[in-house]
Amino acid sequence: MWSRFVAWIIERSLRRTFRRVCWVGAWPSLPEAKPVVLYANHHSFYDGYLLWYLARHHLGRATVTWMEDWDRFPFFAALGALPFPPGDAVRRAATVRRTARRLRTHPGTAFIYFPEGLLHPPEDGLAPFSSLPLERLARLLPPCTWWPVALHVTWWGESHPTALLAGGTPHDALAGDEWERLNAVWHALRSTRPAETTLLLEGRSSPQETWNLSLLKHLFERHS
Repeated sequence: MWSRFVAWIIERSLRRTFRRVCWVGAWPSLPEAKPVVLYANHHSFYDGYLLWYLARHHLGRATVTWMEDWDRFPFFAALGALPFPPGDAVRRAATVRRTARRLRTHPGTAFIYFPEGLLHPPEDGLAPFSSLPLERLARLLPPCTWWPVALHVTWWGESHPTALLAGGTPHDALAGDEWERLNAVWHALRSTRPAETTLLLEGRSSPQETWNLSLLKHLFERHS
């Protein structure tokens, strides 16, 4: 029951916030019986929602993610959020162990991970992150597919923004160039308006798309 309620909250929020959510580029080829670490930039409040929607509805995967404010919103646990409070090394370590255990017992899971470690404006670019935390994490997790996914929120002349997502090449092992991989996907996503996209979610239409008040024009012609 809780999972359906929280999913409804997320989907409702996405539909009310965005005009549309789109995937840009080719669809990824991911192994079905292997966990995926989906590592992404973090420039929008809705990044976690968008990645959950991508994983659940278009990859067919349950998710795990770490949440600093879990104590304030514990119901997100119904969709795989685990507590990761700042300044609490014991609980953080427990969450890392639970993540590894869940990926091992449920290999069809997607682990949503933000390596930048903070939410910040896109004008700052992709925050630098070291490969060392990723390497330590990889030693604790079962064998995974690592997949860079970029998110970008933009405006296409409508009253609500469009959310774009794109993925880089999945890789089975860390090579120390994860920042460069993610940065390349993110910059490509921001550079030009994509010619072709795949619609992931239809959001709220703007008034200029739905309203037609031309029947009233004769009332206002004298004012023109």
